[in-house]
Amino acid sequence: MTYETDGSRRSVNNEERLAGLRRHSEEVNKLVVESLQGALLQLIGKKPYDSITITELCRKAGVSRMAFYGNFQSKDDIFNRIVVDLHHEMISVVGSPFRRAFTDSWYGEMFRFVAGKSDILKPIFAAGYSDKYLRLVNSMVRRIPNLADEDKYLALLWSGGIINATVHWITGGCKETPEQMARYCSMCFADFIPTRLLSAGCRTTR
Repeated sequence: MTYETDGSRRSVNNEERLAGLRRHSEEVNKLVVESLQGALLQLIGKKPYDSITITELCRKAGVSRMAFYGNFQSKDDIFNRIVVDLHHEMISVVGSPFRRAFTDSWYGEMFRFVAGKSDILKPIFAAGYSDKYLRLVNSMVRRIPNLADEDKYLALLWSGGIINATVHWITGGCKETPEQMARYCSMCFADFIPTRLLSAGCRTTR
């Protein structure tokens, strides 16, 4: 039989209390981030991006400036977080384009995912921020390790074409099916990305 002293009970209780506080803080921060992201998406559909202020964002999101600066340094950080989170989610759901062959199946999965995120992408594209979106995606592509300069250009050409088609598709109301979009991509990009690009991409983190 083991005995637990008052001191050990207090230590366990303190650890549990601290763990609970950490979980609560993480949940609060997640809510703050999601609220600010939603507020930015709403505002960019109504006014020029450069005219959106931090005060306005906080008011729209229902958070304090202290909460804002606890998670972001600028509104650009929010925009970047939206795009990066979306990119990472797509990779977790569909798989990285540089880890798998470009098949009709992969393209179809990608466009189904994109259609499911139209509530995020449509206000960004409709407000004319597709260039800003593309620049951020380009920066992620350029950071892929193990790629020669020639291969990075090929990756940029591919991702630029896909994003351009996606912008037109989303802003046009997704009239074509994901399967139709997949067929267009296969027709345009058949054998476009060489085997060595896929091989190098396989060494990147997912």
